[in-house]
Amino acid sequence: MDELQIDWKQERPTSSELAGLWYSVKLTRLDNWTLATDTLKEKISETHCNGGIQIHKYKISANQHFDWFAQRNRLYEIDFLKNIFSHTDLEDYRSDLEIKGNKPKVKIVKYWTDIYELPGRLSRIMGLGGAYKSIDQRHAWTIANDFVKDEFENRFEEFNTYDFVIEAAQWFHDIAWDSSILLFDKRKYEIIIIDITDTD
Repeated sequence: MDELQIDWKQERPTSSELAGLWYSVKLTRLDNWTLATDTLKEKISETHCNGGIQIHKYKISANQHFDWFAQRNRLYEIDFLKNIFSHTDLEDYRSDLEIKGNKPKVKIVKYWTDIYELPGRLSRIMGLGGAYKSIDQRHAWTIANDFVKDEFENRFEEFNTYDFVIEAAQWFHDIAWDSSILLFDKRKYEIIIIDITDTD
């Protein structure tokens, strides 16, 4: 089934069907990064030299009840971010970001049903830089666009994008250069989480 094709005949899952949803949905960590992603990580590690960047990727298992919300851009109705970040399969993510407890509080700052903003957001992070370092704006733009082209195949309208803040993550320096982005790929059923921090 093509996840991008909405099955309009499928009825909204009932409360009882949703009760065990997040126990049946599984997430598997992936490490199949493109060279453009390696370059992005390298450059942000340079510009945010007292902090750095972490990128995680996970495959979400297919589930007909989850599909209903994903196809219609209505994941907020099943507390998508809250349940993703507290999911048992994201224990490694919580460990990497030094998050205490397995049910972190997550605040959505902005939400888009596309990734048109992503190249500009990433190039701004590199071009303006962290506390002490930055790179040339044209170079930053090229790196950000290469990342979106190679990692996401320029499929701008096949994603949900969340800017968010996650509480109790000790890895962050809790200062102006903190940034967190989650991207949900509706075709591949993958999520990519980008976390960036720095300090002076």
